[in-house]
Amino acid sequence: MPSLGGAPAELHRLRARARRGLWLEALGSLGLLLLGYAVPTLVTDRSLRLEWIFRCLLLASFVVVLVRVVRRRLVTPLAVPLTAEELALAVERRAPDLAQSLISALQFERDLRGGGASAGIESPALKANVVEGLARRAGSIPFARAIDARRVRRFALAAVGVLAVFGLWAWYAPGSLAIWAQRNLLLTNVDWPRRTELAFADTGDEVRLPQGDALTVRVTARRGDPEQVHLDYEFAGGERGTEPMRRTGEGEFTWTLDAVLGDATLRAQGGDSLPVELRVRTVERPRLEDLRVRVTHPDYMEQPPYEAPATEGELRLPKGARLDVEGRSHKPIDGAFLLLGGDLKIGLERGPDAHSFRGGFAPPAGGLLVCDVVDRDRLGAATPPKWLLRVGDDAAPVLEFRLRGVSASISAFARIPGELKVRDDFGLREIGAAVRIVEEGTATGGEATGAAPFEPAVAAFEAALPRGARRHETPAVVDLLQWNRGGDEHAEQNRIRPGMLLSLRYHARDNFGPGEPHTGFGETMTFRIVTRDKLVEDLRRRQVEQRQELKRIADEVRAATQELREADPPGAGDRRPQVEARLHVLARQQQALARRTAFVGEAYQRLLWEYENNRLIEANKVRQIETAIPAPLAAVARDDMPAAGRRIEAFAGAGDGAARSAATEACAAVLRRLEAILAQMEQAENLAALLEELRHVIMIEDSAIRDVESRVRDRERDLFGPGKSQQQPR
Repeated sequence: MPSLGGAPAELHRLRARARRGLWLEALGSLGLLLLGYAVPTLVTDRSLRLEWIFRCLLLASFVVVLVRVVRRRLVTPLAVPLTAEELALAVERRAPDLAQSLISALQFERDLRGGGASAGIESPALKANVVEGLARRAGSIPFARAIDARRVRRFALAAVGVLAVFGLWAWYAPGSLAIWAQRNLLLTNVDWPRRTELAFADTGDEVRLPQGDALTVRVTARRGDPEQVHLDYEFAGGERGTEPMRRTGEGEFTWTLDAVLGDATLRAQGGDSLPVELRVRTVERPRLEDLRVRVTHPDYMEQPPYEAPATEGELRLPKGARLDVEGRSHKPIDGAFLLLGGDLKIGLERGPDAHSFRGGFAPPAGGLLVCDVVDRDRLGAATPPKWLLRVGDDAAPVLEFRLRGVSASISAFARIPGELKVRDDFGLREIGAAVRIVEEGTATGGEATGAAPFEPAVAAFEAALPRGARRHETPAVVDLLQWNRGGDEHAEQNRIRPGMLLSLRYHARDNFGPGEPHTGFGETMTFRIVTRDKLVEDLRRRQVEQRQELKRIADEVRAATQELREADPPGAGDRRPQVEARLHVLARQQQALARRTAFVGEAYQRLLWEYENNRLIEANKVRQIETAIPAPLAAVARDDMPAAGRRIEAFAGAGDGAARSAATEACAAVLRRLEAILAQMEQAENLAALLEELRHVIMIEDSAIRDVESRVRDRERDLFGPGKSQQQPR
């Protein structure tokens, strides 16, 4: 049988090459398609960080295109059967000079082997001749030209190029390739690395803050340096907002909240960074309750322990005193302590309930003493109590004496009353008074007065001094009768006589120890001793001055009453505003007159006290005058005059006759009371004048008695001789 020679083997190799070419073309197309998907998705997703749904749509589109390309480039071509005749036709299309000899030889050879018949040729010899002729020419037939080698190489190079691109990508930026594949092929939510990375400085992801304290957060850029960082805040109460943070340094931003009252979540973001989150948890600071401060004095003070006020302030202690503090915290605590002056720390014992504490110490020196606790959040008390502690710097007692009812001039038989106030740091032991009596002429020099010593004086204190009291207030009186027993103010046996100066001061001694006590002195008050006549004359002059002042007040009230009688706002016509304004002035005038009247009453009361304290008028008579003059004056100033002012205001507003009558009657009533008081003042002045005349009569009588006694003594000397005593014979 004739043979085709090497042609069937060439056709078989050509079939294999065609299939390899299909695979290479499909792989090249798929590689280019993958590269075409990778490049835009990388650029878009890297810059925009696409959401999952968009990445899913892109991948779905890519898969659709990929399936179509595989079907078109690989599945469909591979499904076409590559018979020898198809391959022979492909070779003849690339080699037209064969003139269909290759396909004819293939068909004749199949006919000769299989017994088939070819159309138009029935001679087996001729068929064998054609087959043998092709076998002889098989080596010169260009079978390889049936395949488009350039196209296959182009797709092969494309596949190799795509592999090179992805290889270089994997070598140069493996992280980027992995993230792209995870996000755009596996559709995971792994995030791209950011150019900017932020973090909260000095904190973790949570900070515990005392409620009400200010919060300052710092955000630092670990990578990159954004131009602006914004902070989103969300409070537990629902309040939300966004604020820009303030740049405070290179890559550092700060935001401050004045007071944090509730839990919050803060998120900072800047540039392309991911938001960093900080949770703020507010906790309450421990609050100190039932605080007690107990002071135990040294033994030499002979005082029982006492509880000092737990409020802040100054706390004075003598050396050797002990200070004990106890209290509670409304939160469990890890410890409690006292801090003195910022250097000395005294630990306090914590109770078994983890809330109470107690302890104490003997302060060695003064300073600021702070009582504080530390709770389990390592927070101290919001407002720890503080005391300014003063130790050992005891001062002398401080005295204040206010005179009552005497002036700078007093009689030789006066009482010097007043209000005495004494205070000391650690307690009083004794209070007393002392006087200095000098002639008025010697006192003017100053040095002689200073050289004269003070001598003890008996002072009457209405309230006795409690032992160890820190404050003591009591009325005190020094009576000059303890030095003057005689009735004559000029008597030689009297220590204090007109023309002298009397200096009075009070003193107090504390119980400080164990050394010498401290003695404090009050202000020295100096009085001029004058005769009763001169003192009465001065008091009468002041009485007349007060009466004249009250008379001027009465005249103004009388004038206001007359003006009210004539005032008629409705009938004033166009001048009604001026009339009403004048009525308002009169109403205010009543207030001013009330103050002047009250001042007259107070001044007259002081005059009466001077009469009483200088023993010029008896006490019961002074009480009678008080009920007739100062007390009515106070009532008029307090009640009548303000009421009259209100009636005048009502008249200015209403303008009718009834209101005018009420206002006029109120002022007239005030005037009647003032005139009655003026009459009482004149009687009081007459009483003083009568007393003065009575004293003149007494003085004349005393002078006459002394003159008679002097004449009797002179006659006795004439009868019995000088130096002899009068002897009556038995």
